Amino acid sequence: MKKALTISAAFFVLVGFCVLPALAIEAPVITLERIEVASIQPFYVKPRIGFKSAEEPGKEETYGFSSTLSLAYIFNIKNPNKEAILLDELQFTTDFEGFDVNTVMAYEDSWIPGGKTNQVRVVVINEAFPTIVSLMVGAEHAARIAEMKTSAGALVGKWWKDIPDFSFPIGITNGTAVFKDEKGKEVRAVFTGKFGKK
Repeated sequence: MKKALTISAAFFVLVGFCVLPALAIEAPVITLERIEVASIQPFYVKPRIGFKSAEEPGKEETYGFSSTLSLAYIFNIKNPNKEAILLDELQFTTDFEGFDVNTVMAYEDSWIPGGKTNQVRVVVINEAFPTIVSLMVGAEHAARIAEMKTSAGALVGKWWKDIPDFSFPIGITNGTAVFKDEKGKEVRAVFTGKFGKK
């Protein structure tokens, strides 16, 4: 009797070890496919009223917003699991030439079928004046900008000008995503990425 119980217990333990890995969710793989310019305004720090073009720039005002640059970050999300998995939330930090410029959070749900790859587009809006201010905070930024023999305003103006050609590197750091299976079990994935010329 004891022998039968020992064999039964060993059988159930063995089956448990075989079944548990099959039940575990594997974290999807996230890669940056590309970045696109979604919209861009000519570079200015003070807002303009009546802006039509570079030839007719309108009148500068002392209130309101500075020019904006919207970039679309397109990610490939590969689901290595047999079952569909839900992308529940996504966040990452963007940097231009190694300077952090924005932290992004996206909460739109997206199901990725088992064994398939989906694309997710996240549009990020950057505003000129806050970007300049962020570069003026911290000794590390000031030292790097001095080494580049430029100013924070000139550097941001260059980014606005050069972004259509992606002639400077854009990075993705601190990327994390939360996924859930159909039963609500969670798994996290981390990711980074680079785009543009180095």
